[in-house]
Amino acid sequence: MAEQKRKFFLTDNKEAAAKMAEEFFGKSINEIVIEDNSGAPEDQTRLFHAFMGWDRELDNVNADYRLSYESDGVYLELYMARGTGYPLDKTALVKYIIRKNISGLDEKAVNALAAKGEGRAKTAPAQKEQIIGEDIEISIAKDESEARVTLLPAEPGGAAIEFGAAKQKLLLAGISHGLDEAALKAMIDEKHYGQSCTVATSTPPEDGIDGTIIFHFQTDKKTAKPKELEGGKVDFRDLDLFVPVAEGQVLVTREFATEGTPGTTVKGRAISQKRGKEAVLPKGKNVTINLEKTEMLAKSTGMVEVINGSVNVSNVYKVDGDVNMGVGNIDFNGSVHITGNVNAGHVIKATGGVFIGGVVEASEIYAGGNVEVKRGMQGMDKGRIEARGSISLLYIERGVAIAGGSITVDAGIHSVIRAGDSLYAKGKRGSIFGGQASASTEIVVNSLGSVSHIQTDIEVGAMPHKRDRLTFLEGELQRLNGEMVKLDQLDAYLKKTKGKLDEATWDKLRRSGLENRRVNTEVIEEYTDEMNSLSSEMEQATEGKVHVFGTVHPGVRITIASDTYRVNEETTYATFKYRDMKVIWSACEMRKG
Repeated sequence: MAEQKRKFFLTDNKEAAAKMAEEFFGKSINEIVIEDNSGAPEDQTRLFHAFMGWDRELDNVNADYRLSYESDGVYLELYMARGTGYPLDKTALVKYIIRKNISGLDEKAVNALAAKGEGRAKTAPAQKEQIIGEDIEISIAKDESEARVTLLPAEPGGAAIEFGAAKQKLLLAGISHGLDEAALKAMIDEKHYGQSCTVATSTPPEDGIDGTIIFHFQTDKKTAKPKELEGGKVDFRDLDLFVPVAEGQVLVTREFATEGTPGTTVKGRAISQKRGKEAVLPKGKNVTINLEKTEMLAKSTGMVEVINGSVNVSNVYKVDGDVNMGVGNIDFNGSVHITGNVNAGHVIKATGGVFIGGVVEASEIYAGGNVEVKRGMQGMDKGRIEARGSISLLYIERGVAIAGGSITVDAGIHSVIRAGDSLYAKGKRGSIFGGQASASTEIVVNSLGSVSHIQTDIEVGAMPHKRDRLTFLEGELQRLNGEMVKLDQLDAYLKKTKGKLDEATWDKLRRSGLENRRVNTEVIEEYTDEMNSLSSEMEQATEGKVHVFGTVHPGVRITIASDTYRVNEETTYATFKYRDMKVIWSACEMRKG
């Protein structure tokens, strides 16, 4: 505390108070201001406030406090702030009284005087004053991430705190980790009173690194996106849909996740780290995984495709020319490559991809992989293309195109177009008008609808068949887990009946149980991986967007999640998205080209 300039004197007149003040301060009365703060009559004992200084100094005096150790007790004196001075710091007052270690402290008297704000009160019986030495005040963060120390000054004659004593106080407070002894010593040696200093910090945990999947063949999430040339042109003939592979070729490698390292708080508590998430090898058809589960290889020569996140290898069935009456329908376990057209009335089924070099008339195409139609589809309300992978075609008129992946088209006319990933209409026309178009992630077009205001329904979000698939998988997993419980019961029965049951019967039951357990385990693993992938897609259903570089015409309805936006006037260069439970639009968020 600073030099004492203020003091209360209890007497019955101002003259006596002045004498007492001259004696206490050792100054002439001309250098002392005397004020009567009691308001009592002149013939009664009153409390006088003496201030060492000049009248003008009273315009800027901070509040202050003193303890006076007298023959009849310990008195607390509080001095109110004057003018622009700082008010009483009650927290500092409490800390000071605690440090003085006063015996028999009357806390009620202290609180009453503090509430009054100014005056003098007896707060303890008479006793010898304990001179305060240097001390430290310790503050620990709630999450124990750091500990801070404030060096408290000594009173005149008080002892300095030693480094060892300060360190011991920290240890007693529970600080056992991350102590910065140099910072603590510097604060003590350099006497940084009143300054909070960090002297211990926690060691944060190091999270594990997620496992990774490395593809060793050309791949792209948007596989069917056409190559864009200079000048805004699009080359629909250069899509790189199929990649040839040889038997035994390494397709994918995996690096395992790491555990990470736990952290430690300043109190020595462990902070849990987050273990890296294991990557799942995207096993599909006609591939194999090594025993270490670090590599996935092709089982045969053919072509490799990524279908709904899984890597598949398949063979190719090629037709040189048109699919007509001379060829008939095609149902092939692999991929189909047709150089010509597909005439009306035909059905083509392939477990892999389908490539068609010409036009598809009113026919049906079903593919387990990607479908590429170099020209387009004249559906005549009968044409249909369904692919578990992506679809690319120049145009589709009065047809249906449904893809598990993305769809790329120059023009969609009075058709039903459903993309499990993204839908792109970005060619020379890049338009969709009439019918319905939907995608689970985004739709990118030049224009939507037409000047004739024909109704065109647009939707982005989770695809209905994926919701159905998720429900099916949940039911199947429940059933399979029930089967595993029955197999556990069978194992228990076999243990009890070993040596009692006919040996041939017992062995037959055992082998049957082992085989069923193996099959069920493989199916459970496969279904669980698929469920996790579908659940992740469903969580992103509200993040779908529609990007339009040109014009959206009246008659267009845009649905995202649970809301539908009806376009009543022409809107240009816009992005439609879902925010706060409704569909809104803003300037287009995607650059063309």
